[in-house]
Amino acid sequence: MLRETATTTLLRRDNQQSTTSQPTASTHSYTKTPSLPTHITITSVTAAILPSFRRAISLILPIRYPNSFYTSILSESAASSLSRAAIWYDRSRASKRKREDDHLSSRRSAKDQLPDDSLEKGELVGAIRCRLEPVPTPPSSDGSLTAEHQLYIQALAVLSPYRSHGIATHLLETVIAEALRMHADVSGVYAHVWEANEEGLDWYKRRGFVVEEPVIHGYYRRLKPDGARIVRRGIGVRDWLRVKDEARAAPDDDERRTSRRVSE
Repeated sequence: MLRETATTTLLRRDNQQSTTSQPTASTHSYTKTPSLPTHITITSVTAAILPSFRRAISLILPIRYPNSFYTSILSESAASSLSRAAIWYDRSRASKRKREDDHLSSRRSAKDQLPDDSLEKGELVGAIRCRLEPVPTPPSSDGSLTAEHQLYIQALAVLSPYRSHGIATHLLETVIAEALRMHADVSGVYAHVWEANEEGLDWYKRRGFVVEEPVIHGYYRRLKPDGARIVRRGIGVRDWLRVKDEARAAPDDDERRTSRRVSE
């Protein structure tokens, strides 16, 4: 199971301090992001989705987390903004849904994509939860402190039967875009990956991440070997272009109200 998690980031222990080193610009070329199939939707995590969100992470990641790790997504705006779920519809329902939404852009605001009863119509197959962390930077020439942030991937998981559809990539890119909307000074994104998860490390490398040295031994208490590697990449032009594209494609308020009436 663990070696199959090509799109899975193993979570860090809650009581261990995360790294605050500067994000490193990647020297790797990016893998072109495939278009997301029409029967898969990326959405925010609602109360109705949360149990399935938790189940997906618990099933794939061999680490248990306190209830607050999940419930904070509903109670804290930052956690909510940086968490997303992937919903898989059966193709017949997806075709009907597409016909109803033809008058809208294919890149609607994630918070408007699904009603709270979404799991009655589809299956949650992917999950991501991230957080923004401040990056200590040297004072500027005038003595003032300059603030930067980096995005930390706490959990990224896709159920095994639903991989190879670009779901994990779209989950990650969606959250990166949201982080840039929240803080224009986000300079990089990083994660911890189990040292024996060669497929997972390769997945990150193919998406522009650099695998840093050395191995952090003793990071995963329940795994053998117990080390973790940090994977990191800088924020680039492509990330900002996605933000601009989504802003350009987002429907106005009247279109969103029409969409809700249609879906009802």
